[in-house]
Amino acid sequence: SSLNAQPPQSKKILADKIIGQVGDRIILRSDILNAIADYKRQSQGDLPPTPECAFLEGQLIQKALILQAEKDSLPINDESVDADIDQRIRGAIREIGSVQALEDVYGKSVNQLKEEFRTAIKERKMADEMRRKVVDKISITPNEVKAYFDKIPKDSLAYYESELELLQII
Repeated sequence: SSLNAQPPQSKKILADKIIGQVGDRIILRSDILNAIADYKRQSQGDLPPTPECAFLEGQLIQKALILQAEKDSLPINDESVDADIDQRIRGAIREIGSVQALEDVYGKSVNQLKEEFRTAIKERKMADEMRRKVVDKISITPNEVKAYFDKIPKDSLAYYESELELLQII
């Protein structure tokens, strides 16, 4: 045995990291990766070109809405949260085939999944309610939109290709 032998170097593994923060709400890298994985699992179409950036932007907006909803004390009905959780679980079971298959895919029991979904669904409902509250106050007429764009010099407007979609109902 040599006196100069070095102890084996342990390999450092990054478990997770904070990639965003809004107020006291943090966004973990695993949150974004899980959201992307859920999106793929639910096959909701093609992912955006830079999915991590797009999902992070969505999370930042949602966290800002949640913070404002908490400040405004927007009421979120626990029964509606429970109903959404049950609907999501039923949909996942229908898609996967059985309760056992669902638990195998997620590696968790249905009760654990319900508890895991609770925070996400409640936060989504808070953000949706806050978004509705903000948007409901907005009213704009077509004339106001036209007046806004008429103020912009024609050479400063972006060029967009023309696109035509024709539908015929017979």
